[in-house]
Amino acid sequence: MHMTRFSRFPRLAQYCRLALAVLLPLALTAPAAADLEQARQAYRAGDWQTAVEAARSTNDADGLALASRAVLAQLMIDLDHPDRAELAEQGIDLAEAALDRDATHVEARLNLAGALGYQGRYMSGWRAYVSRVPQRGRRILESVVADAPENAWAHGMLGAWHLEVARRGGSRGMRALGASVEAGLDAYNQAIALDPADPALRYFLALGLIALDAGDAGRDAWFALGRDQLEAALTLDPRDALEAAILDEARALRDRLDDRRAAARWADRRMRR
Repeated sequence: MHMTRFSRFPRLAQYCRLALAVLLPLALTAPAAADLEQARQAYRAGDWQTAVEAARSTNDADGLALASRAVLAQLMIDLDHPDRAELAEQGIDLAEAALDRDATHVEARLNLAGALGYQGRYMSGWRAYVSRVPQRGRRILESVVADAPENAWAHGMLGAWHLEVARRGGSRGMRALGASVEAGLDAYNQAIALDPADPALRYFLALGLIALDAGDAGRDAWFALGRDQLEAALTLDPRDALEAAILDEARALRDRLDDRRAAARWADRRMRR
């Protein structure tokens, strides 16, 4: 009876199968790892679209989460994007794709909540409420805070959620959704304590507080605290292109602080984008 070369040497066949089992996954993951590193470098440099494409091509949870984060960076910075609502939908889709692969992925959950927040901006307040967009965003953020209490952005985004409800919904909206400025401040304070070198946390806190002065909920103490946080943000050095762009916005807001109402209107318009 004819015997193959490997059948004559069963131990050799076993070694070959083992080598294939080890090397094949490495061959498949190496390009994905290279794409993810390229995406990270593009993100740090502020090349958001390259970051999205390179990260999405990995087709795994980490890559898709990074792609959704790059979309959120565009939403935070590119205020002149021709279709910001579509961009928010893209961020939601990428974050949900990451969660399909890993339902516990912290960054993907945060990015989903952030993209939902932008989606809610581009709806009427009533439509967002009945669609349960803000409710879903809060539920996600609170779950991440519980699971990853050391994550500064989880606390910061929860703080931003409270301040956005206060700005947009006033006292009625806060009652309906269980939001408060005080809860927003507490969450932001925890975020800043966890990452005091992050200028974005301080800037977005300042922006949210100063924007409140444009509506019925305005308070002198909130404006003063917002001004102080803005000044503190401007003492920090940016760690990537996103933080550098945010500091540019912080300087633009600081230039308007001598006219309190103008600063509040500028911040309110910024929060509507």
